[in-house]
This record gives sequence, C-alpha cells and structure tokens, in this order.
Amino acid sequence: MQSIATNTATRAKKSQGGVIYRTVCQNPGCAHSFDLRITPQTASMLSGSISCPRCHRHGGMLKPQGRIGDKLFSAKLVYRLTGVAPRPEENDVYAETAEFRY
Repeated sequence: MQSIATNTATRAKKSQGGVIYRTVCQNPGCAHSFDLRITPQTASMLSGSISCPRCHRHGGMLKPQGRIGDKLFSAKLVYRLTGVAPRPEENDVYAETAEFRY
C-alpha cells in the first residue's frame, strides 16, 4: 500500500507542471532566494509586479537570467530605484533649463 501512496504523490507533483524560477531578491540587504512555480494559470506573474516573501517590498519585476536545468530557470527580482530623478530625454523641452522656478 505504501508504494501506491508514493506513486500517487509523485504523479500529483508531476501533474502540477509548469516551470520553476529560482529567484533572488535584489532589494539591498535582503538577497532572499525562493522558487516560483509558473503554470499556465499563474503566467500573469511574469508580466506583473511581485513582492518578496521575506522583505515584503512591492513592485519587483522578474528578470530572467538563464536556464539552470530541465524546467528550472534563474531569475532576479529587480526593483526600480527610489529617490533618484529620471534622466532627461534628448527631445525634452525642459531638459535645457538650468534651474527650476517655482
């Protein structure tokens, strides 16, 4: 009976399918490593923002780094810089002004 239960559990794991992204949080001071299982039902996670399960910082984007093994990929959870002004565009009218008047 034990082998039947073991085979059933193994089949259940295989039937979950999808791919696994081994992810590392790039939040300074966190560097938490975790796995994300991406299935057809959770594929929207790849295009949206994700929060780190350890530091709980919101707004991280998953950046693939390459393949590790069969259905196993490496990725970074990257965040936008906060407190830094964006660079001016080349065709920006206000980029040429040296000072801002309020």
